[in-house]
Amino acid sequence: MTTPPTLLMTIFSDPEKSGLAAEALRMAMGLGTGKRSLQVVLMGPAAQVLTEDVDELVDGEMIENHLAVFEEWQTPFYVEQPDRYDLSDSPVEVVPVDTTELARMMAAAHQVMVFR
Repeated sequence: MTTPPTLLMTIFSDPEKSGLAAEALRMAMGLGTGKRSLQVVLMGPAAQVLTEDVDELVDGEMIENHLAVFEEWQTPFYVEQPDRYDLSDSPVEVVPVDTTELARMMAAAHQVMVFR
């Protein structure tokens, strides 16, 4: 049995200032279907998409809709410094990751997309 290719989506974009984080989640959702494994990494301010205050973010309603799909898929989100924000009400599992682990994940992935 072959291992499905891994797509790693790394999101740095600040969802308080730009809709790029919401767009990255939309793309991850579309690309995560089919025969590939999806990993989503939130770096820095991008972790705000998992907070209770998602409605106050740019494209917050779209973010909520996308997160509902990831929740259904049981997709964990890898988060740098998860204690920087209150993620206790996150609809998805939060897995802490540091830059060393991110580098390892990027090296192991078949495809990497980065959103700044």
